[in-house]
Amino acid sequence: MKFKNIIICGMGLWALTACNDYLDVDAPSKFSPESIYKSAKDVNTALNGVYAELLQSNTFGQAYTYNLVLNSDVDFVANSNENAQTNTPKRYDMTAASSTANSVWNATYSGIETANNFIYYLENSSIYNKDNENFNDLTQYMGEAKVIRSILYYELLCYWGDVPFTLKPTNATEDFTPAITSRDVIAKALMEDLMLIAPSMRPASELSEGIERISKEACWAMISRIGLQASGYSLRHTDDENSYGYMGKPTPAEETWFLTQARNYADSVINFSNHSLNLSYQDVFLNECNFKVINDDDPLFEIPFAKETSGCIGYRHGPQFRSNGGSTNYEWGETNGGQQVEAFYRFSFKPGDMRKNATIGWWYYTYDGIPKFNSGYTMYNNKWSKLYNETGEFSKTTSGNTGINYPYLRLADVLLMYAEADVKLTKTVSTTAAGYVQAVRNRAYMGSNVTAPTIAATDSASFMDEILQERKWEFAGENMRWKDLVRNNKLSEVLYHTFMRYNAVASEVGGVSESTINSYVVDYDGIDYFNENGDVFTQAEIDAALPGDMAYGQEAGKAKGSILASKIYYCWIENPNDNSYFANKKLRTLYIFNPATADLKNWNNVKTPQKFKEYIQKELDKLNDPSVVVAPNPEKVSRIKKLASYTWIPDPETPSATLNTAIPYIDFFNWYYPENGYARNQVLYSLYGFIHGGASDKSNYYFVRDGREELIGSLGQFQANPTNLPVVRYLLPIPREAITRSEGAYKNYYGY
Repeated sequence: MKFKNIIICGMGLWALTACNDYLDVDAPSKFSPESIYKSAKDVNTALNGVYAELLQSNTFGQAYTYNLVLNSDVDFVANSNENAQTNTPKRYDMTAASSTANSVWNATYSGIETANNFIYYLENSSIYNKDNENFNDLTQYMGEAKVIRSILYYELLCYWGDVPFTLKPTNATEDFTPAITSRDVIAKALMEDLMLIAPSMRPASELSEGIERISKEACWAMISRIGLQASGYSLRHTDDENSYGYMGKPTPAEETWFLTQARNYADSVINFSNHSLNLSYQDVFLNECNFKVINDDDPLFEIPFAKETSGCIGYRHGPQFRSNGGSTNYEWGETNGGQQVEAFYRFSFKPGDMRKNATIGWWYYTYDGIPKFNSGYTMYNNKWSKLYNETGEFSKTTSGNTGINYPYLRLADVLLMYAEADVKLTKTVSTTAAGYVQAVRNRAYMGSNVTAPTIAATDSASFMDEILQERKWEFAGENMRWKDLVRNNKLSEVLYHTFMRYNAVASEVGGVSESTINSYVVDYDGIDYFNENGDVFTQAEIDAALPGDMAYGQEAGKAKGSILASKIYYCWIENPNDNSYFANKKLRTLYIFNPATADLKNWNNVKTPQKFKEYIQKELDKLNDPSVVVAPNPEKVSRIKKLASYTWIPDPETPSATLNTAIPYIDFFNWYYPENGYARNQVLYSLYGFIHGGASDKSNYYFVRDGREELIGSLGQFQANPTNLPVVRYLLPIPREAITRSEGAYKNYYGY
């Protein structure tokens, strides 16, 4: 029986002792340790209730894996509302009345209280002593509960900063309003608590449920994660309640301590556990979608959700699969597809990086399985999807709760954490740190025709850039990017350029662009979106491209990034059963390409699927011609053979369509109002709490600084490189409900 099911079965007992609402004024019933803990079996059952707190919809069941995944240059959800709202954290736009902040705060503290109860009762029970023959089991259970508590506190520190802190249950203290404590103090206390228990814990290889339970290496990894985040920048308040605060770090001595522990415990995971990166990047997530628990590869701890009971992984992620009357014509049921990625994220990947096609999704499905091109403001995040499941676990009416595990801790993260801590401590590029980043990158190119680029950095600044880029490509959908940017004080910079990028492209397509802005976007990204520099794709880049990579540009030629107003062509094909393109093995798919970069020299002669097939066959015949003297590029050979193996089909929605019907296309990036060429609301207001267009004057742009709109300028006057960016108010407000219950002991800053 999988641990995720054991949790559900064992939740009842421990629920008796946990507060339903943290900081409630009514004390819960008191239980003596002896009445709860009579055996190791009782303790294990109670521990299931602690794990269950991670599965709640207001913790990792949905909140921390979807609702609170904040917009960045990786994860992105468009929003068209041109007014301030009370409850849209993704666009940094909330008030103290936020229902999301309130529900997540209560659920997280409920989980902490549950863990505190478990730890307190176990520590004070008669069976928790070294003479007990099951003491090693009990210390393992203790460690698991302490790590869960640290996970919940860690998320609070990331989202709220300084928060109420206690390591004792309210039963033991009668203190229903623990004091707001500095995040630096909390982080150190959590780390020291885990350092003490870690030696008594077992590796995943010795746990019957493996990585679905918290192991010694997961404990080490959590110490490293807390330390690395605590060492960096975070938004800190002043005494002025109206000020959004400032980005600050702990003291130099504290910073060094946090970084040292982060590096040391990352090193322990890397060198003293049996985890590896042997599986391909995509297989890690396909295994989760198929309920395969692999205990010795990348995942260190997977939150063990239960099917149709908890977890939105693979429902919020992956392509949307629309239902009809609550049902689909296929066995997976509907998917929401709402956790998406920024439209330009795909352009950041290097040729041959297999993470690109494992992550970026172009199309969605109607209820009857017909693929449709998504021409919105974002791309689907195809890392997980119910549609990849081959075990028959779902049905045509299955909806939101998938039971697909979430990899909260991964070895790839630990390798990159080591590298970041090391370069910040030593100010050098060590061979060890560079090797760990290279290991993550090498895994990303597993199965590719391209060799992974080697780490090029020779100084600490450029190495940090490489680490952050690697994290950007590695962790889409895992709620990492904005946290990475926060601790390195780059969130304002990146959000500003994300806004500029969207706005520049929309304005360019609308015909009202401003060349200074365009040039600045090109310079910052290193991608010639507007074909201003005359760069072209090399033949190696073209030959190495996977399906989907071809959708770059206009028909003018091979210009790099000539993407605007591009006609993206696509055909329908039967499922190629090729995971490198799309991991589902039954549904029809789209083949997406662009004739300019697909090397179709005689495009006018191949504008139907039938002619395209004939063209591909001719190219294949050339490759097989023994009279050919010059050997063709091997990557191009592989691509042509793959294309020739596809079964091309007519438009499945048009009964009269044939393979001689014109290949359809879509004009991408038409994100402007036809009447004036200015960007649409989704471009102007998706980062509302930091930067946005005007409500009535959409051609003007504003920062939000300390709650006040600050005019940046109109399109023609837009300041391309501001030197004084405001902070991003990413921290959430303490809910009014909690402030009321504290009788004024708690108060909001940051302009809340």
